Amino acid sequence: MTSAESKSQKTTNYFAYILLIAMAIIWGGTWPLGRWLVSSDVGGETIPPLMIALIRYFVVIWFFFLILFLREKSLNFSFVKKHWKIFLVMGMSSVTIYQIGYMFGEFYTSASDASVIIGTLPMLVILFSSFLLKSEAFEIKKLIGAMFSFGGILIVAGFSPNINVPNRFLGDLLIFLGAVTYAFYTVISRQFLSKEREDFEPSSLFLITWVSFFGFLTLLPVSLALNPEYLQFSNYLSIPVRVWLGLFYLIFFSTIGGYWFYLEGVKRLSASKAAIFQNLVPIIGVALSAIFLGEIFEPFVHLSALSLIVAGIFLVHQSK
Repeated sequence: MTSAESKSQKTTNYFAYILLIAMAIIWGGTWPLGRWLVSSDVGGETIPPLMIALIRYFVVIWFFFLILFLREKSLNFSFVKKHWKIFLVMGMSSVTIYQIGYMFGEFYTSASDASVIIGTLPMLVILFSSFLLKSEAFEIKKLIGAMFSFGGILIVAGFSPNINVPNRFLGDLLIFLGAVTYAFYTVISRQFLSKEREDFEPSSLFLITWVSFFGFLTLLPVSLALNPEYLQFSNYLSIPVRVWLGLFYLIFFSTIGGYWFYLEGVKRLSASKAAIFQNLVPIIGVALSAIFLGEIFEPFVHLSALSLIVAGIFLVHQSK
């Protein structure tokens, strides 16, 4: 490699690092924002949690379809029709069940707790891969790593100083349920994308677009069944401005922007290097929750929990 090529590669890497750090900050910010949005005690007048998620994905899928069509010149309906069952499962797990865990979990517990618990996601992905993917073998290091990460969850659930919440145990449990279902989606989506096909090779953009669409379809009846008043359009006109501002962040920064930053980082580095930056998300989430929501940061509790989770992730990554 010439000096000019080496300099160009370093520039590319630096740009990737900037994008991935921005991604971590944006995704870290979704946790205090979620708490601020769903809790009237914290943020003020609001709307039911699942209606926030429904509006978010209603807008998101239109932008994803537009971006997909502009980049790939086709939405490939025939491929989706052929594999609609697996898209339905992925949509239900990554959108519907995850949003139930995320939104209701944020209502019942603190954003700091949620930020730490969601940090177990990389460990859960690797753990599930050992059981669901033939290419991944189960090793004792993975089991020990899982125990470390679960220990971090127990510390937060048992000793979190942010006790002024409706039901911390239920909220923490719902957040963990969301992490489990999203880890399951991540593994089956990885398996789906890795299959060799002669007719069409779906891109990650294609996958996230159609998964979001099917997720919206499964989220729709649940949200409206719990909140039938929103079958009337007039109720959408009375949604507080602060909720629309929060939705703007979730739609354009967290979902579309964060996803694009992550993909660009993966393209310039590698999936494994880019994934490391996701470990910054819970740390940033805890910090932003303390800054913007006034939640208590307890060094012993939060740092111990985060250290155990990171140690668990490190152990499973060290497995062969």
